[in-house]
Amino acid sequence: MENSKESLELLLEFEKKYCNSSKLANSQMMYWYYKILGISSWKEVIPEIDNWVYHYERFLDCGGDLYQLKQADSFLGRYF
Repeated sequence: MENSKESLELLLEFEKKYCNSSKLANSQMMYWYYKILGISSWKEVIPEIDNWVYHYERFLDCGGDLYQLKQADSFLGRYF
């Protein structure tokens, strides 16, 4: 579970950096976009996309709870 906490902290940092200001999406949506659209579609906009996806997968693999990503000031926290 410790690894999921470390990845959670990084995921929240990525969301704060890339999602809140541009209203793009949350980690779950970014992961889906990355897997569907591919790496080249996001590299210019989000240079850290590979690291973001790595920590998202690590977070899930370590038993992380996606609801922890729904912070009050996050994309999903505001709208759902």
